[in-house]
Amino acid sequence: MRRYSYQRNKKTRKEKIGFFTAFSVCIVAVALALWSTYASIGGFDNQNVTEPTYIATLAPVTEAVNNYVTGVTVTEPAESTAVWTETQAPTIETTEPDTTAQPYTGENGSLQTILQVSASLDYPVMSGKIVKEYSEDAIYSETMEDYRAHTGVDFEADIGENVIAMSDGVVDSIYTDNMYGNVIKVTHGNFSIYYCGVSETMYCVEGGQINRGDIIGKVGNIPCEQKDGMHLHIEVRVGDKTIDPLTVISNNQ
Repeated sequence: MRRYSYQRNKKTRKEKIGFFTAFSVCIVAVALALWSTYASIGGFDNQNVTEPTYIATLAPVTEAVNNYVTGVTVTEPAESTAVWTETQAPTIETTEPDTTAQPYTGENGSLQTILQVSASLDYPVMSGKIVKEYSEDAIYSETMEDYRAHTGVDFEADIGENVIAMSDGVVDSIYTDNMYGNVIKVTHGNFSIYYCGVSETMYCVEGGQINRGDIIGKVGNIPCEQKDGMHLHIEVRVGDKTIDPLTVISNNQ
């Protein structure tokens, strides 16, 4: 009986020793696991820990441009309420050029113009009677009821009377003027003669050559000088300036 108890006690002790051995092994294993975890996280002095290296990269410009930007508020510019004043925006006045013939003023200018007419002119109608002379000063017009310069000479003539070429030349143009009726412009080198108030019956054409004494048309009406009696209005121009036709008309009639 005692032997059986001894063997039983001996067996129990071995079981206890095996239990504690296994328990110790587990403790050691747990400790090693904790140690490994701690070392992997930080360690005592972080001697084996290396900080990660960050490399900055820039996106291509085109990619950045194509990307939509969000979260940005764009403010439209305020509409201007400024008001221009006359001093800020001055007006520019334009003047249309004056295409009408103007008389020379002053004796020197008139004389120089007359000297440019090298030819001696004949009378444009047979009578040669003057109704109204050339005047650079404004004179009263009964038809227009105002004062204006008379830039030609009016020769008395009946309706249908012949209009005679005053010199050799070329018919520059034939046209109708609201003030002077039908006009024949004949160029003679450096000056021109305007036969104003001619009827529809004409014996010349534009571009045609005429000779002194040729009949180039018939006397008609002059709208702006109707109250001055029947006549033919003659103007002589050098360039854009008029001169007194009587200063270049021959007296050998």
